Order: sequence, then structure tokens, then C-alpha cells
Amino acid sequence: MQRVSPTRMNLLVRKRQLVIAKQGAELLRKKRDALMREFQKLLVPIVEAHREIDREARKAVGVLSLALGVDGPEALRSAALSMGKKLTVKKSEIKIWGVRIPELKPEHLIKKPSERGYSLISITARIDLTAAVYERLLEKIFNLIPLEAKLKKLGHEIRKTSRRVNTLEQRVIPQIQSEMRFIKQILEDREREDKFRMKRLKKKKR
Repeated sequence: MQRVSPTRMNLLVRKRQLVIAKQGAELLRKKRDALMREFQKLLVPIVEAHREIDREARKAVGVLSLALGVDGPEALRSAALSMGKKLTVKKSEIKIWGVRIPELKPEHLIKKPSERGYSLISITARIDLTAAVYERLLEKIFNLIPLEAKLKKLGHEIRKTSRRVNTLEQRVIPQIQSEMRFIKQILEDREREDKFRMKRLKKKKR
């Protein structure tokens, strides 16, 4: 333990530091518990989202294989080029106990057949179905991205908050308490010595 000057002023300072450290630890524990609740709430939706993506991906591959086999790759490529590659994603943020969580939302991802850029006369129902299935697949993927980003961010913040709680509870608070015990002990010893000297002085005067 680093020696401190055993004065009453330092004892008062340590008492204030102890109160602040305990309040800080309590606040950080509440923050960690709140983040843990948010973390646990995400687990089931993320697992379910992965299952939905797997199901949709298998369906998309089946529909695409059928369109490739019947209509041919050139017809699919031509339809894809007509649709273009532009995808608009709206980004925002939410805060949970001061932690910034990203939010992503694609705009106008699911389109009507007439909005896909190709002529309905020039393509088959299989190609249009392929486009629709892959749009739904992309939508599910984009819905999953912010959930996983949120989970990762929360996990990082929970670990960081836990380290701070442990530092306060296992190092800072015990250190302050130890210094307070040291100061109290020295002050009590001094007080006993002063009383003893006073008694001796009184005896000599008598």
C-alpha cells in the first residue's frame, strides 16, 4: 500500500472518495445489468433470423436453378442488368445507456414487378419470381445486420463495463478502505499517546 499522510483531512478525503467509488460501482452494475438484458433479448431474434435466411436462401437457389435451366443464363443476365445495382440504405443510431447502436434500413428494396426495370412481356414468370425471392432474401439479410451489430456492440460494452466494475470493487475501493484503516490507526495511536502524556504531565504537576 502506498503510504499516505495520516491526517484528519486525508481521512475526510478518503471518505468522500469511498462514497464516490461505491456510487460509481453501483451505477456501472446497473448499466451492465441493463446491457445484459438487451443482449439476451437479441439472442432469440438473431437465431430465428438466421433460420429464416437459411430457408429463404435454399428457396432462392432452387428458384434460380430452375430459371437458369429453363430460361438460360442470358435471359437472367439481361433481366438483372435492367434492374440496375442501386440500393439505398438509411443509416441511423439509437442509444442504450450512452452506447451508440447502428441501425440500417434499406429503402424500397421489395419492388412491384412493374418497378424492376424490365418489360414484363420480355421475361418469364420464373425470372420475375427469382427477382422477388432474392429481394426478400436481401431484406432478411439487411434486417439481420443491425441486430448482429447491436449484439457485438453490446457485448463489447458489457465486457468494458465489467472490467470497470471489477477495478472499482477489487482494487480501488479496497485500496481506499485500507488507507482509511491506516490513517485511523495512526490517529488513534496518536490520541492514546497524547492522553498518556497528559496524564504524566498532571502527575508531575501534583
